[in-house]
Amino acid sequence: MRIAVGCIGHETNTFSPVATTIDNFRKGSYHRGDEIIAAFRGTRTITGGFLDVAEQLNLQSVPLLWAFATPSGMVEHAAYQTLKSEFLTLLQNAGKLDGVLLDLHGAMVTDELEDAEGDLIQAVREIVGETWIVTTLDLHANITTKMAHYSDVIIGFDTYPHVDCYERGFEAGQLLFGMNQGNIQPTMAYRQLPLLTAPPAQCTMKPPMTDVINALHALETERGVVTATLSMGFPFADITDAGVSVLVTTNGDMTLAETHADQFAANIWEMREQFTFNLHTVEAAIEIANQTDGNPIVLADGADNPGGGGPCDGTTILRKFIEADVQDAVIAVIADPESVAQAIEAGVGNSVQLNVGGKTDTQHGAPVALTASVKTLSDGRFILKGPMGRGTAANMGRTAVVQTNGIEIILTERRIQPYDAQVLRSVGIEPQARKLIALKSAVHFRADYTPIAHQILDVDTPGVHSPNLFSYDYQKLRHPIYPLDPTVTYGKTKAT
Repeated sequence: MRIAVGCIGHETNTFSPVATTIDNFRKGSYHRGDEIIAAFRGTRTITGGFLDVAEQLNLQSVPLLWAFATPSGMVEHAAYQTLKSEFLTLLQNAGKLDGVLLDLHGAMVTDELEDAEGDLIQAVREIVGETWIVTTLDLHANITTKMAHYSDVIIGFDTYPHVDCYERGFEAGQLLFGMNQGNIQPTMAYRQLPLLTAPPAQCTMKPPMTDVINALHALETERGVVTATLSMGFPFADITDAGVSVLVTTNGDMTLAETHADQFAANIWEMREQFTFNLHTVEAAIEIANQTDGNPIVLADGADNPGGGGPCDGTTILRKFIEADVQDAVIAVIADPESVAQAIEAGVGNSVQLNVGGKTDTQHGAPVALTASVKTLSDGRFILKGPMGRGTAANMGRTAVVQTNGIEIILTERRIQPYDAQVLRSVGIEPQARKLIALKSAVHFRADYTPIAHQILDVDTPGVHSPNLFSYDYQKLRHPIYPLDPTVTYGKTKAT
C-alpha cells in the first residue's frame, strides 16, 4: 500500500506588511523526497506520526515535497505557483498510489488566492482521481467548502498549544489503512459558524476550550463516528471564510454526520460569549510581578507573535521594562540581524551601542537606543525538548544575548516563536531563575512554561497579532459575524 505525503504550508497574516517569498519557504523548512523521512522520523509532528504508523502497518511512504515558511504576510502568488507545480510534478511521477496524506495548515493566502489549500487539494484530486485523500489541518485553519469537498477526510489538531500533532498524523495513517481495507467509507459533514475568536480564548489548556475538546472527544466515541474536528480559525487573515468551523466524519452515514455536525456547531454557538478574555497593560503586569513572590512571571506578548505573522522586533515591552527599571528580566526574542552583527563585532564581555528592534514597521514600536553588555553569542541552533514538536531542530540564526541594566535581551537573526524553553536554555538562561520573562508568543509557550511559571499574564501590546479583533480593518471577511457585528443569527439563535 503506497501513500504519498507532502506539505505546502503557511499561516498567512494578511495584516502583516512583510510579503512571503519563495526564499522564505526554501530557507524555512524545505525538504524533497527522502529528505522528508530523514527530517521527520522520530519527531512529534504530523509527518513523524504518519511515518511511525506507516512502519507499523507496512505502508510504503512516498515522500513528495515538504515546504513551510514562518508565518508572515501575503504569499507571493508566483511563489505558491512554483511550489504547487513542483509538488504536482512529483505527485504525477510517483506511480500508482493508494492514498495521499496532505500535511497542511489551512490558513495560507496568496495575493491572488484566498483559499490556497483548497486550490492545492483540488489540483491533487484532479491528478489522483478517486484515490483517498486525507488532509490534516492546524486548529487555526480557516476551513472552506472547497477544502472539505476535495478531501475525503479532514483531521484537525485538537490542542492549542499544538501538542497532538503526532497523534493526528498517526490517526491519518490509520484511517488511510482502514479506508483501503474497505473498513471505512468516510462521509464528512462541514459547518461554518459566523464566529471569530482570538488566540487566548482558543487555548485548550483552560476553559472554555477544555470543555469543548472533552465534548469533541465524546462525540468521537459515538457509534458510527470516525473522527471530528473543531477548527477555531485564524482571525488575522482578512478573507471571506475566516473563523470557526466544524467537521464530522462518519462511516458511510451522511445523515448521521450532518446531525452531529449541526448539534456540535449549535453548542459552540450557544457558548460564544465565553470566548472572551482579559488583557493586562504592561505597567500592570510589572506591578503584579513586583508584588508577587515566585519565579518566573511570564508576559505573553501575543501581538508581536512571529508564529502568527508578527515581525518579532516589537519594542513596546522592552521600552516599558527600561522605564520601570525592572530587574532580573528576559525578553525573548527580538529578531534584529543588525544588532546581532554589532554584538558579534563587539564580542562577549564588551559594551556595545545598539538601536534594538522596531526596524520592520512603526506599528510595533520604534527602535530603542541603549548601551548593553554582550553576555553570550551562539549559532542559534538547538533541538526542541518541550511537548510541542519535540525532537525537531530549530534555528534562530546567529544569536546574541545582551544585557542592559537588569534586562537580558535575546537578539536573533531569524524570527522564531519562543514557545520552547530551550530558546532560553540554549543561550545559558535558566527560565526558573528569572523574575520576569516576556515571550513573543500567544499560547504555544504554555505547553512548556505552565509547569514552571509562577504566573502567566496576557499583555496588551500593539501589533498585527493583537487579540483585540476590533482593532482590524476587515475588508473581505463575511458579515455579519460575531463579535464584530451587533446582531447575527446562526440556526435559530440570534446574537445580541
